[in-house]
Amino acid sequence: MDFPSCLVGWTRRLTMLAVAMFGAQLPRNASAQAPVARVGPSATVSGVVFDSLAQQPLTAARVELVNADSVSAPAKTIETDTRGNFRFDSVRPGRYLIGFTHPMLDSIGVERTPREVTVDRLTLAVRVDLALPSPRSLRLAICGAAAVADSQSLIIGIVRDAGTRSAVASSSVAVEWANVTIAFGGLQRSSERRTFETQDMGWFALCGAPAGGTILLSASHAADSTEALEFEMPAAGFLRRDLYIGVSRGIAADSVASVSDSLAMPTGPWRGGNGHVSGTVVTAEGGRPLSGARVGIRNGPHTRADERGVFALTGIPTGTRMLEVRAVTYAPLVLPVDIVEGAAPLRIALVPMKSLLDTVKVRANLSVDRNQQEFLKRRRHGGAGRFMTEEEIAKRNPILAVDLIRSMPGIMLARDTNQYDILVQRSLTSFWNPFCRVAVFVNGIALREPTVNDLNILLRPNEMRGVEIYDGGAAPVEFSKRNGCGSVVIWTR
Repeated sequence: MDFPSCLVGWTRRLTMLAVAMFGAQLPRNASAQAPVARVGPSATVSGVVFDSLAQQPLTAARVELVNADSVSAPAKTIETDTRGNFRFDSVRPGRYLIGFTHPMLDSIGVERTPREVTVDRLTLAVRVDLALPSPRSLRLAICGAAAVADSQSLIIGIVRDAGTRSAVASSSVAVEWANVTIAFGGLQRSSERRTFETQDMGWFALCGAPAGGTILLSASHAADSTEALEFEMPAAGFLRRDLYIGVSRGIAADSVASVSDSLAMPTGPWRGGNGHVSGTVVTAEGGRPLSGARVGIRNGPHTRADERGVFALTGIPTGTRMLEVRAVTYAPLVLPVDIVEGAAPLRIALVPMKSLLDTVKVRANLSVDRNQQEFLKRRRHGGAGRFMTEEEIAKRNPILAVDLIRSMPGIMLARDTNQYDILVQRSLTSFWNPFCRVAVFVNGIALREPTVNDLNILLRPNEMRGVEIYDGGAAPVEFSKRNGCGSVVIWTR
């Protein structure tokens, strides 16, 4: 399905959806039809506002009850409590319109459409439940029926300026994901990308990404941008996330190197900024402070939490960035954060590694044992390679596989002509092309020109048993290729 065509007429479909949205995916005890109550001199009108996107009551929604027979009559307003409940007392007989407002409505691009309530003189109360539309309803309205049938996802939100928090019109939003398959001959990769230009209110909607899996989301306007933000797409196929645009990342002068036209070195450290972020790192079980936890902005400044688990980072470019948090014996955490003025302190809970591990099952595997023995033999004899054992990998506790590989001497990241990050090293044979693409082997199988994203998807650091790095011409014959460049050899469980 062509992406632009899936958004044709979305406003009309959303308007139709909004007419019925207050009955969308309500709790089981919710009323499904327009209620009519028979009351005496006055009655109560009550109910629940339900968030069908998060599957929980909607707190702090402003509910309005307006007399439809008398335009001049003042409207009754009330906010929902922590359980999404609202209640109007002393409602006189007549026809009323009831609806609600909430920032979520603007974020998902749905206009408020009131619902009619009739109160007569025979009973004491009327119940009416309101709701945000469900993810399926939104996908159907914005992306069309084909997107629902194909289990595609919908990503919506508003692009905002990090300094003023106002919406940014005419900005560009992009989502990208990788499709990776292992077939005869090695790894086969394909990547897909969708873009959208925001409307006057900064609103965007991206259709077509898969439901589930990792995506990269970014927004830009003129010279300002977010970085490439990693999100796990929910299995329900719906993600709502506002993006804050701040100062773009620069390249430090000492990080620029002369490279060939076909490869570009990766961007360097962040330039200075005036943003800051603070918070507390605690354990997921019991909420105990994690003293010494390492907290930092990806490719930017880092710090350590104090004895109370408190941390603070300053000098950060504003906007939505990726925060990395690590602590010994705890699973590392990477999450997007909004570096904006007045942001509330974060509370970050880390899960112990042991709680993520399933029951260990030991099975004899002759080929794996033989590979491990050969690896240890090459390492023991010195050879021409650089080696990292399973114990050394565990000590480094990398978040991504490529974080580990690029930390070994001689391996760098670069960008190819298709703008994909790849592994390279300095060429020993060509003066005009100082960098060459290394060959990558996983468990003895050569991968076909994998990108960095491919390797991060395919490899889990806690499953890696060893890594070997060879310069051009130094690799054993079974791990060498004709391009004259070096090799990266990875062994997994």
